[in-house]
Amino acid sequence: MMIVNPIISAGNRRHFTQQVYLWSLFALCLAWIPAKAETSAPIHSLEISSPRDFGIVMGDTISSEIRVRMDVGYQLETANLPKPGSAVSDYLEVRELNWSQQTQDNETTYRINLVYQVFKGVREPETLNVPAIALRFKQDDKLVETEAPAWSFTLSPIISPKLLDEAVILRSDLPLPAINKSGHWQWLGISLSGLIGLAFYAAWHLGLPPFNRRTPPFVRTASALKKLNKQPASLINYRQGIKLLHDALNETAGYSLFAKHLPKFLEEYPQLHHLKPDLEQFFAASNQAFFATATTEPADYSLTRLEKLCRELAHTWHKKQ
Repeated sequence: MMIVNPIISAGNRRHFTQQVYLWSLFALCLAWIPAKAETSAPIHSLEISSPRDFGIVMGDTISSEIRVRMDVGYQLETANLPKPGSAVSDYLEVRELNWSQQTQDNETTYRINLVYQVFKGVREPETLNVPAIALRFKQDDKLVETEAPAWSFTLSPIISPKLLDEAVILRSDLPLPAINKSGHWQWLGISLSGLIGLAFYAAWHLGLPPFNRRTPPFVRTASALKKLNKQPASLINYRQGIKLLHDALNETAGYSLFAKHLPKFLEEYPQLHHLKPDLEQFFAASNQAFFATATTEPADYSLTRLEKLCRELAHTWHKKQ
Protein backbone atom coordinates (compact mmCIF):
# COMPACT_ATOMS: atom_id res chain seq x y z
CA MET A 1 0.00 0.00 0.00
CA MET A 2 1.35 3.37 -1.08
CA ILE A 3 1.30 6.18 1.47
CA VAL A 4 1.21 9.81 0.15
CA ASN A 5 3.24 12.18 2.22
CA PRO A 6 1.01 15.11 3.12
CA ILE A 7 3.99 17.33 3.56
CA ILE A 8 4.71 19.17 0.32
CA SER A 9 8.30 19.90 -0.39
CA ALA A 10 9.54 23.43 -0.93
CA GLY A 11 9.97 22.84 -4.65
CA ASN A 12 6.49 21.50 -4.99
CA ARG A 13 5.05 24.42 -3.05
CA ARG A 14 6.76 26.84 -5.39
CA HIS A 15 5.39 24.99 -8.42
CA PHE A 16 1.88 24.97 -6.93
CA THR A 17 2.03 28.71 -6.18
CA GLN A 18 3.07 29.44 -9.76
CA GLN A 19 0.13 27.40 -11.08
CA VAL A 20 -2.33 29.26 -8.85
CA TYR A 21 -0.90 32.60 -9.96
CA LEU A 22 -1.18 31.70 -13.64
CA TRP A 23 -4.77 30.51 -13.30
CA SER A 24 -5.71 33.68 -11.38
CA LEU A 25 -4.16 35.86 -14.07
CA PHE A 26 -6.02 33.94 -16.73
CA ALA A 27 -9.33 34.43 -14.92
CA LEU A 28 -8.64 38.14 -14.51
CA CYS A 29 -7.99 38.50 -18.22
CA LEU A 30 -11.26 36.76 -19.01
CA ALA A 31 -13.09 39.24 -16.78
CA TRP A 32 -11.70 42.17 -18.77
CA ILE A 33 -12.75 40.75 -22.14
CA PRO A 34 -15.93 42.78 -23.13
CA ALA A 35 -19.17 40.97 -23.77
CA LYS A 36 -20.82 41.01 -27.17
CA ALA A 37 -21.87 44.60 -28.02
CA GLU A 38 -25.60 45.14 -27.78
CA THR A 39 -27.75 47.74 -29.58
CA SER A 40 -27.49 51.16 -27.92
CA ALA A 41 -30.52 52.31 -25.86
CA PRO A 42 -33.10 54.50 -27.70
CA ILE A 43 -32.67 57.30 -25.15
CA HIS A 44 -29.36 59.10 -25.61
CA SER A 45 -29.62 61.61 -22.77
CA LEU A 46 -32.08 63.15 -20.32
CA GLU A 47 -31.57 66.55 -18.71
CA ILE A 48 -33.68 68.71 -16.44
CA SER A 49 -33.13 72.37 -15.64
CA SER A 50 -34.87 75.15 -13.72
CA PRO A 51 -34.24 78.93 -13.78
CA ARG A 52 -33.72 79.22 -10.01
CA ASP A 53 -34.15 77.18 -6.87
CA PHE A 54 -33.99 79.91 -4.22
CA GLY A 55 -35.82 83.11 -3.26
CA ILE A 56 -39.18 81.40 -3.82
CA VAL A 57 -42.15 82.21 -1.56
CA MET A 58 -45.70 80.93 -1.25
CA GLY A 59 -47.74 81.72 -4.37
CA ASP A 60 -44.72 81.97 -6.67
CA THR A 61 -44.44 79.96 -9.86
CA ILE A 62 -41.39 77.93 -10.75
CA SER A 63 -40.61 76.41 -14.11
CA SER A 64 -38.51 73.56 -15.37
CA GLU A 65 -37.57 72.08 -18.70
CA ILE A 66 -37.00 68.41 -19.42
CA ARG A 67 -34.86 67.65 -22.49
CA VAL A 68 -34.79 64.12 -23.87
CA ARG A 69 -32.59 63.14 -26.83
CA MET A 70 -33.41 59.80 -28.44
CA ASP A 71 -33.66 57.77 -31.61
CA VAL A 72 -35.86 59.03 -34.41
CA GLY A 73 -39.32 57.48 -34.63
CA TYR A 74 -40.32 57.36 -30.98
CA GLN A 75 -43.39 59.39 -30.05
CA LEU A 76 -43.97 60.93 -26.64
CA GLU A 77 -47.15 59.63 -24.95
CA THR A 78 -48.58 62.89 -23.65
CA ALA A 79 -51.46 61.19 -21.82
CA ASN A 80 -49.02 60.27 -19.04
CA LEU A 81 -47.86 63.85 -18.48
CA PRO A 82 -49.37 65.83 -15.59
CA LYS A 83 -52.35 67.95 -16.57
CA PRO A 84 -52.57 71.72 -15.93
CA GLY A 85 -54.54 72.29 -12.75
CA SER A 86 -53.54 68.96 -11.22
CA ALA A 87 -51.64 68.68 -7.94
CA VAL A 88 -48.37 66.75 -7.98
CA SER A 89 -47.83 67.05 -4.22
CA ASP A 90 -49.35 68.63 -1.12
CA TYR A 91 -47.83 71.98 -2.01
CA LEU A 92 -47.33 71.99 -5.80
CA GLU A 93 -49.83 72.37 -8.62
CA VAL A 94 -49.16 72.32 -12.36
CA ARG A 95 -50.21 75.60 -13.94
CA GLU A 96 -48.88 75.19 -17.49
CA LEU A 97 -47.48 72.38 -19.63
CA ASN A 98 -46.30 72.42 -23.21
CA TRP A 99 -43.88 70.38 -25.23
CA SER A 100 -42.10 70.50 -28.55
CA GLN A 101 -40.31 68.04 -30.81
CA GLN A 102 -37.31 68.69 -33.05
CA THR A 103 -35.59 66.15 -35.28
CA GLN A 104 -32.09 66.65 -36.62
CA ASP A 105 -29.99 64.01 -38.38
CA ASN A 106 -30.79 60.70 -36.66
CA GLU A 107 -31.86 62.16 -33.32
CA THR A 108 -35.09 63.60 -31.93
CA THR A 109 -35.08 66.11 -29.07
CA TYR A 110 -38.17 66.49 -26.90
CA ARG A 111 -38.54 69.59 -24.73
CA ILE A 112 -41.17 69.42 -22.00
CA ASN A 113 -41.79 72.70 -20.16
CA LEU A 114 -43.72 72.75 -16.89
CA VAL A 115 -44.75 75.64 -14.67
CA TYR A 116 -45.63 74.86 -11.04
CA GLN A 117 -47.20 77.07 -8.38
CA VAL A 118 -46.26 76.73 -4.73
CA PHE A 119 -49.00 76.55 -2.10
CA LYS A 120 -47.20 76.30 1.21
CA GLY A 121 -46.38 78.81 3.92
CA VAL A 122 -43.29 78.34 6.06
CA ARG A 123 -41.84 80.25 9.01
CA GLU A 124 -38.28 79.21 8.21
CA PRO A 125 -36.48 78.38 4.95
CA GLU A 126 -37.33 74.87 3.89
CA THR A 127 -36.17 72.59 1.09
CA LEU A 128 -39.01 71.11 -0.94
CA ASN A 129 -38.94 68.51 -3.68
CA VAL A 130 -40.49 68.55 -7.13
CA PRO A 131 -41.43 64.91 -7.72
CA ALA A 132 -40.08 62.82 -10.57
CA ILE A 133 -42.12 62.53 -13.77
CA ALA A 134 -42.58 59.25 -15.61
CA LEU A 135 -42.01 59.50 -19.37
CA ARG A 136 -43.14 57.01 -22.00
CA PHE A 137 -42.12 56.86 -25.65
CA LYS A 138 -43.57 54.47 -28.21
CA GLN A 139 -42.63 53.31 -31.69
CA ASP A 140 -44.98 50.75 -33.18
CA ASP A 141 -44.98 47.93 -30.60
CA LYS A 142 -41.81 49.14 -28.84
CA LEU A 143 -42.26 50.99 -25.56
CA VAL A 144 -39.51 52.88 -23.76
CA GLU A 145 -40.04 54.15 -20.24
CA THR A 146 -37.83 56.47 -18.25
CA GLU A 147 -38.15 59.03 -15.49
CA ALA A 148 -37.27 62.70 -15.21
CA PRO A 149 -35.57 62.84 -11.79
CA ALA A 150 -36.92 64.80 -8.87
CA TRP A 151 -35.27 68.09 -7.96
CA SER A 152 -35.47 70.47 -5.04
CA PHE A 153 -35.79 74.18 -4.32
CA THR A 154 -35.67 76.39 -1.26
CA LEU A 155 -38.91 77.96 -0.05
CA SER A 156 -38.45 81.20 1.88
CA PRO A 157 -40.87 82.47 4.54
CA ILE A 158 -43.03 85.52 3.92
CA ILE A 159 -43.37 86.32 7.62
CA SER A 160 -40.36 86.74 9.88
CA PRO A 161 -39.78 83.66 12.08
CA LYS A 162 -39.45 85.97 15.11
CA LEU A 163 -43.01 87.24 14.67
CA LEU A 164 -45.62 85.33 16.64
CA ASP A 165 -48.73 84.06 14.91
CA GLU A 166 -50.90 86.25 17.14
CA ALA A 167 -49.01 89.33 15.97
CA VAL A 168 -49.60 88.70 12.28
CA ILE A 169 -52.00 91.29 10.83
CA LEU A 170 -53.75 90.45 7.60
CA ARG A 171 -54.10 93.28 5.14
CA SER A 172 -57.61 94.16 4.08
CA ASP A 173 -58.71 93.72 0.49
CA LEU A 174 -58.33 96.59 -1.92
CA PRO A 175 -61.52 98.63 -2.32
CA LEU A 176 -63.49 98.15 -5.49
CA PRO A 177 -62.64 100.71 -8.16
CA ALA A 178 -65.16 103.50 -8.55
CA ILE A 179 -67.33 103.15 -11.63
CA ASN A 180 -68.89 106.14 -13.33
CA LYS A 181 -72.50 105.06 -13.71
CA SER A 182 -73.78 108.21 -15.40
CA GLY A 183 -72.59 107.08 -18.82
CA HIS A 184 -74.19 103.65 -18.39
CA TRP A 185 -77.55 105.10 -17.37
CA GLN A 186 -77.47 107.46 -20.32
CA TRP A 187 -76.71 104.61 -22.72
CA LEU A 188 -79.48 102.51 -21.14
CA GLY A 189 -81.98 105.36 -21.50
CA ILE A 190 -81.16 105.85 -25.17
CA SER A 191 -81.45 102.12 -25.85
CA LEU A 192 -84.81 101.84 -24.10
CA SER A 193 -86.14 104.89 -25.94
CA GLY A 194 -85.13 103.34 -29.23
CA LEU A 195 -86.78 100.03 -28.40
CA ILE A 196 -90.00 101.74 -27.30
CA GLY A 197 -90.05 103.77 -30.51
CA LEU A 198 -89.61 100.63 -32.63
CA ALA A 199 -92.38 98.89 -30.69
CA PHE A 200 -94.82 101.78 -31.31
CA TYR A 201 -93.92 101.88 -35.01
CA ALA A 202 -94.48 98.12 -35.37
CA ALA A 203 -97.82 98.37 -33.55
CA TRP A 204 -98.95 101.22 -35.82
CA HIS A 205 -97.76 99.50 -38.99
CA LEU A 206 -99.41 96.16 -38.10
CA GLY A 207 -102.54 97.71 -36.63
CA LEU A 208 -101.87 96.36 -33.16
CA PRO A 209 -103.01 98.00 -29.89
CA PRO A 210 -103.12 100.89 -29.18
CA PHE A 211 -103.26 101.59 -32.91
CA ASN A 212 -105.47 98.66 -33.82
CA ARG A 213 -107.73 99.52 -36.71
CA ARG A 214 -109.79 97.41 -39.03
CA THR A 215 -108.38 97.46 -42.54
CA PRO A 216 -111.21 97.72 -45.11
CA PRO A 217 -111.78 94.46 -47.03
CA PHE A 218 -111.06 95.99 -50.45
CA VAL A 219 -107.72 97.42 -49.21
CA ARG A 220 -106.60 94.02 -47.87
CA THR A 221 -107.74 92.23 -51.00
CA ALA A 222 -106.01 94.71 -53.35
CA SER A 223 -102.73 94.02 -51.54
CA ALA A 224 -103.28 90.25 -51.77
CA LEU A 225 -104.11 90.47 -55.48
CA LYS A 226 -100.93 92.46 -56.12
CA LYS A 227 -98.83 89.69 -54.56
CA LEU A 228 -100.78 87.02 -56.46
CA ASN A 229 -100.32 88.89 -59.75
CA LYS A 230 -96.52 88.69 -59.35
CA GLN A 231 -96.65 84.90 -59.52
CA PRO A 232 -96.65 82.98 -62.84
CA ALA A 233 -100.01 83.18 -64.60
CA SER A 234 -102.14 80.06 -64.14
CA LEU A 235 -105.80 79.10 -63.89
CA ILE A 236 -105.32 78.21 -60.21
CA ASN A 237 -103.99 81.66 -59.36
CA TYR A 238 -106.73 83.29 -61.42
CA ARG A 239 -109.46 81.41 -59.56
CA GLN A 240 -107.77 82.27 -56.27
CA GLY A 241 -107.88 85.96 -57.22
CA ILE A 242 -111.60 85.78 -58.06
CA LYS A 243 -112.30 84.09 -54.73
CA LEU A 244 -110.40 86.84 -52.88
CA LEU A 245 -112.57 89.55 -54.50
CA HIS A 246 -115.74 87.53 -53.78
CA ASP A 247 -114.72 87.33 -50.10
CA ALA A 248 -114.18 91.11 -49.97
CA LEU A 249 -117.63 91.77 -51.51
CA ASN A 250 -119.30 89.29 -49.13
CA GLU A 251 -117.58 90.85 -46.10
CA THR A 252 -118.66 94.33 -47.20
CA ALA A 253 -122.25 93.30 -47.90
CA GLY A 254 -122.58 91.15 -44.79
CA TYR A 255 -123.94 88.22 -46.79
CA SER A 256 -123.03 86.00 -49.75
CA LEU A 257 -123.24 88.32 -52.70
CA PHE A 258 -124.26 86.73 -56.00
CA ALA A 259 -124.96 88.39 -59.34
CA LYS A 260 -128.71 88.47 -58.67
CA HIS A 261 -128.05 90.42 -55.44
CA LEU A 262 -126.01 93.12 -57.16
CA PRO A 263 -128.90 95.67 -57.54
CA LYS A 264 -129.69 95.38 -53.82
CA PHE A 265 -125.99 95.76 -52.92
CA LEU A 266 -125.64 98.93 -55.01
CA GLU A 267 -128.78 100.39 -53.36
CA GLU A 268 -127.16 99.80 -49.97
CA TYR A 269 -123.87 101.31 -51.11
CA PRO A 270 -124.74 103.93 -53.75
CA GLN A 271 -121.17 105.26 -53.79
CA LEU A 272 -120.25 102.09 -55.73
CA HIS A 273 -123.02 102.48 -58.32
CA HIS A 274 -120.69 103.85 -61.00
CA LEU A 275 -118.80 100.54 -60.89
CA LYS A 276 -121.92 98.51 -61.77
CA PRO A 277 -120.71 97.55 -65.31
CA ASP A 278 -117.35 96.41 -63.94
CA LEU A 279 -119.01 94.35 -61.20
CA GLU A 280 -121.37 92.71 -63.69
CA GLN A 281 -118.39 91.75 -65.88
CA PHE A 282 -116.64 90.38 -62.78
CA PHE A 283 -119.55 88.07 -61.93
CA ALA A 284 -119.68 86.89 -65.56
CA ALA A 285 -115.94 86.16 -65.51
CA SER A 286 -116.33 84.32 -62.20
CA ASN A 287 -119.08 82.12 -63.60
CA GLN A 288 -116.96 81.30 -66.64
CA ALA A 289 -113.85 80.53 -64.51
CA PHE A 290 -115.57 78.13 -62.15
CA PHE A 291 -118.26 76.56 -64.29
CA ALA A 292 -116.85 76.61 -67.84
CA THR A 293 -114.23 74.22 -69.24
CA ALA A 294 -111.48 76.81 -69.49
CA THR A 295 -107.97 75.62 -68.59
CA THR A 296 -106.15 78.96 -68.71
CA GLU A 297 -106.68 82.48 -67.49
CA PRO A 298 -108.95 84.31 -69.98
CA ALA A 299 -107.23 87.03 -71.96
CA ASP A 300 -110.16 89.47 -71.69
CA TYR A 301 -110.35 89.35 -67.90
CA SER A 302 -106.97 88.79 -66.20
CA LEU A 303 -105.65 89.09 -62.66
CA THR A 304 -104.44 92.57 -63.57
CA ARG A 305 -108.01 93.63 -64.30
CA LEU A 306 -109.17 92.03 -61.02
CA GLU A 307 -106.56 94.02 -59.10
CA LYS A 308 -107.55 97.24 -60.88
CA LEU A 309 -111.27 96.74 -60.02
CA CYS A 310 -110.43 96.02 -56.40
CA ARG A 311 -108.32 99.17 -56.12
CA GLU A 312 -111.16 101.26 -57.58
CA LEU A 313 -113.55 99.73 -55.02
CA ALA A 314 -111.06 100.46 -52.21
CA HIS A 315 -110.47 104.01 -53.38
CA THR A 316 -114.20 104.78 -53.71
CA TRP A 317 -115.00 103.14 -50.36
CA HIS A 318 -112.27 105.08 -48.56
CA LYS A 319 -113.29 108.38 -50.16
CA LYS A 320 -116.94 108.03 -49.09
CA GLN A 321 -116.16 107.02 -45.48
